[in-house]
Amino acid sequence: MPDVTQAEVGRRLYHVHREKTVEEAIKKIQHGLGTEWKSLSEDEIMLLGHLLQCTWNKIDQKIWEKISFAQITKSDVGKILSYGKGVSPGNNPSMEAVAEIKKILLAIS
Repeated sequence: MPDVTQAEVGRRLYHVHREKTVEEAIKKIQHGLGTEWKSLSEDEIMLLGHLLQCTWNKIDQKIWEKISFAQITKSDVGKILSYGKGVSPGNNPSMEAVAEIKKILLAIS
């Protein structure tokens, strides 16, 4: 097994925690949207997850936990996705886009 620094382990744990937390948020959004969820493509769902992960980095954990993801509307999801132009793994949204997504999320908490 290769040598792994504590910093690398810490970074990986951080990423795993972020992914798990966002996955839980996506499930709540899916449940809240009900049948409207089916109108989202796989690419849109992947993009939504990526945008939420980038935004998770900028929201205090205690505040994130208070966000009512099940209350997010299809319109809210559309607004969030609108900040995803050109975004992909390794190509994150701008800080301004993340700030706007954060505003949308905090408005529903």
